[in-house]
Amino acid sequence: MRKLRPHSDQSLDLLLDTLCNVFGSIILISCLLALLTHQHPPSPAIPAEMSGAQGRLLAERLEAAKSELAGLQKLNLKMKDSGKDKLQTLVQERNELQAALDRLRNDKSAQMQAASGTSKDPAGDLSKLRAEVRSLDERHQDAKARKEAAEKKARDLAAQMQNLRSRMAAEDEKHTEHVRFPKERAITKSAMNILLKYGALYPLIDSAGEKFPGLTRIIKKDEEFEAIPKKSEGIPVSDTATVRKLLASYKHWGGYVSLSVYPDSFETFRALKLLIIEAGLEYGFDVYPDNYIIIFSPKGTSPAPL
Repeated sequence: MRKLRPHSDQSLDLLLDTLCNVFGSIILISCLLALLTHQHPPSPAIPAEMSGAQGRLLAERLEAAKSELAGLQKLNLKMKDSGKDKLQTLVQERNELQAALDRLRNDKSAQMQAASGTSKDPAGDLSKLRAEVRSLDERHQDAKARKEAAEKKARDLAAQMQNLRSRMAAEDEKHTEHVRFPKERAITKSAMNILLKYGALYPLIDSAGEKFPGLTRIIKKDEEFEAIPKKSEGIPVSDTATVRKLLASYKHWGGYVSLSVYPDSFETFRALKLLIIEAGLEYGFDVYPDNYIIIFSPKGTSPAPL
């Protein structure tokens, strides 16, 4: 098959058309640029003196604008803070008003219920009353049970107390010492007084017929005196030699022993009583409280011999 060959005249036409279009575009762009430059002429040059004055004026205006902007910012912050405080105050007032409104509503509802007097649901009231009655019955039964338990406990405690009293009475009976006092006889002899305190003997007159130094004598009126024993200065009952010598002198003088016994010297009294009987003397005694001070007087009396 034979190939087709392009025609040479057609290629030249196409080349000419392309060149014409390129040159036409260049000319059109040049015309547009010329028109644009002629429409916006360059601004005339500003003199140097005018540009410096305008710069200072612009700088002053800029500083004033900055200071005014800073003041406006401070004022804005202050207004924001005050606005927050006012807002908090308003919120607090709103909450208080809301609480007061709630209280008023509750009071009003309570007053309405009290004013109504009767319930709209009688069956509900009856059920409530029955429940209250049951609760009261349960409380009554509980109180009754507690009362019975308390009575039983009281009876047990009473029995225990009675048992303890019986045991204490038995113990007291064991430790009780029964003393039978003989009849007192008429006083025909002089009384030789001896105080028994601190577990020792404190005679008014010693075996030599002198005042016993272990006694403090406080002189009163009309030859009366108080006899106060000095602790640790009496004659111990264990010193039998001194005690026998004292009793022998009393027998020689024709007297009897008058004993004034304090509660702390009962054992001393028992031991001294045996020595008095051994010496063949009569004796009488009185018991005095711990802090009692005995006053001796020529007109006073002594316990009679037994």
